[in-house]
Formats: sequence, structure tokens, C-alpha cells
Amino acid sequence: MSQTSSHVAPYMLASATLVLAACSGRQDAASESAAIGPPAQSAGPGSLFGGARTSTLSDGPDVCFRAVAKHLGSNTKIAELTSFFSAGSDIDSTDTEPKGQMKTCSVNYQNPTDARKLLTTSMDVASGIFSQPMPVEIMVMGDESKFRLEDNLIRLSQVNAAALTATMKSQEPKLGVTYSHYAWSGVRLEGPSPFSSTPTLRLDVEDRLAVNDIKKNGYASVTTDGKTIKTNDLTS
Repeated sequence: MSQTSSHVAPYMLASATLVLAACSGRQDAASESAAIGPPAQSAGPGSLFGGARTSTLSDGPDVCFRAVAKHLGSNTKIAELTSFFSAGSDIDSTDTEPKGQMKTCSVNYQNPTDARKLLTTSMDVASGIFSQPMPVEIMVMGDESKFRLEDNLIRLSQVNAAALTATMKSQEPKLGVTYSHYAWSGVRLEGPSPFSSTPTLRLDVEDRLAVNDIKKNGYASVTTDGKTIKTNDLTS
């Protein structure tokens, strides 16, 4: 990672291993592992996640957030939440699921028995059952002694992913002009990064350019209240 300042904002890579930066100019790495947390269980009877049908984006952009809140509680502090949806075969020939069907719902969250560490769990989208929590290895970039996990977390109750519905609608006229086909393919919560000192929501879009039918991907970073776009790379 290139260094532009002696004070580096914490950041994470969207992967099974969480990589965070501490306030330093060095690029050393340290790791810590979290203990196993609560057992796997379903999102609960009467929800969209109990196996009656697979959830889709039409259930709301916050569909995974609601499932996680039901499973872990809305006061749970999370570092990262990822939900992906099928773009449909018209856009991505490898997508066998119907357009909008949820493919992934996973979360990295604070270990309730050791606040210094993280656990991760993923939902089986067919059954609505969350996997057994597993430890997340945290690699600290920079001065390990200055790293605080707490600085990289946000409570689920402080994130309003449902408000993304209006934000997505506001962008659709522009998407319709640029692309012959497009689909919202991801709704995520990302931690602080070199580009943002606070957590942000992220919208992903997959599309086909109207001018030549070339497949393209775009994204937008949105404030955690779901209302204000901070970075708009949906059509550029």
C-alpha cells in the first residue's frame, strides 16, 4: 500500500481475512484470532429466511441486514456486512439464479466474549440458517500498538440500509440511459478506509453498455443513513 500521510485511516479488505490499518507509516502486520461464538441457527420462524423461499432484492436492499439483526441482535457491532444478488443471465451468463435473487449474506462482527476480536458467519440463503461462527484473523497495517478494533465497528441499529431504496431509485434514470441492461448486484457495509474515516454503505451494479453491449461494473458509496452518495462511480 502506498503511503501518502503519516496518519493512515483504518481500512478493510472485503475478504475472509480482515485487514485494518493503524495510525503509522509502517506496513508491518500482526494477527489475532477470535474465539468461537454462538451456535448456528436460523433467522427465525415467520421471516423471509426460514426456507419458504429464497430472499430477493425486491424484499428490500436491507434484506441481509434484517436477517443478521434477527440472528445476532440489532445492538451487535459489525465491521463488515456483505450481500450479493444475481444480476441475471442477460447481464452475466454465469448467473444461473433469477435476477435479484440473493446469493450471499455474511457478516463480520465483534466477538461477544472478547471485544478485541471478530467472528464471521454466513447465511445459507436457501434455508435461512446461519453457519457456525468462525474467527476472523485481523491483520493490522502499521503500528499495531495503536490499533483499536472499536474504531472500526458500527452498531447494526445505526445503519439504515432500508433508505437505500430511494437512493437507488434516484440513480435509475441515469443508469437506463447508459446501459441497455443493469442490475443492482451488491449491498454492503464497509469499514473505514483511506477514502472515508467512517463506515459506509456500498451499492454495486452490473450492467451492459448500451453503445456496444460490453459488460461493466460500477458502485456508489453511501452514508450509513442510506441517503447521501459520497462517491458515485455507477456510470463513469
